[in-house]
Amino acid sequence: MVWLLFTLCALTAIAIWLRRRAQRQRARERLSSASLAGARASIANASGAPEGSLARWLFLAGYRSPDATSKFWQATAALGAIGAVIGGSLHLSDALAPVVSNLEAIPGRVGLLFVPVVVAIPVLLPLGFAAFPTTKVRRARRARVAQLLRDLYPSLELFASLAQAGLAFDAALARVLTTISADRPLGRELMTFQAEVLGGAERSSSFRRLAQRVGLPQMSSFTSALIRAHEVGIGLASTLRRQADDLRAELREQALARAQALPARLVFPLVLCFLPGIFVMSLGPAFYGFLVETSGFGSTR
Repeated sequence: MVWLLFTLCALTAIAIWLRRRAQRQRARERLSSASLAGARASIANASGAPEGSLARWLFLAGYRSPDATSKFWQATAALGAIGAVIGGSLHLSDALAPVVSNLEAIPGRVGLLFVPVVVAIPVLLPLGFAAFPTTKVRRARRARVAQLLRDLYPSLELFASLAQAGLAFDAALARVLTTISADRPLGRELMTFQAEVLGGAERSSSFRRLAQRVGLPQMSSFTSALIRAHEVGIGLASTLRRQADDLRAELREQALARAQALPARLVFPLVLCFLPGIFVMSLGPAFYGFLVETSGFGSTR
């Protein structure tokens, strides 16, 4: 009962703190939008990535709502509280005691290795539940990066081919956008870049914000080369072709590295799944015969 009351008090305190934090954040946003400089900073942050580490991480993973940070903390606190309630209930009800007794009764005292894990379940449950939003965001970020890299190379090849055919960058961009679905992350980012340029924004700043929104070294290299070509006056076709060739070579090296790392990755499932069965099938009869032959060793007749 004391554990349950403590959990409810902690949950209430966390909810109050999150609510006050959201109120202070909204007040700061209203205060910053009251002046011209604050309005410009707000527009810049809306076009690029947020400045905070957590907000930027959520932004790059695709969670771009204004209250994404507060929702992340609320989900983490709520799931941690649920895990704490479940763990406290297991601890207070002694539901794990029969499991511990069965483990201790295993011959050879092998089950004692798993007793600390079972005893620590009431503590591990809140941590596991609280880590679920972080795991979900990390999975979303990896999926987004995979989609961006999958679409970036064909887009660069198409950019280079269109530039070599004599099209300007804006015309090539419009042509590329017709081949990329608006539901894809790269398509949305390029459409945002096109809207910024058509709205009168400076091209170099739009390129930098595009690199910040994508958050990939390949895109940063691509935008840096385009900014340099735009400022210095280098030929666009040669720049785009060089970027496409570099990205092709990098993707080839990554594929070779994954292929070379495959045997090392297969060691764990091989040792865990195949070798025990092989040992049982090959050495099991021999050990059984040895134990049968030596079962009467040391006995008096």
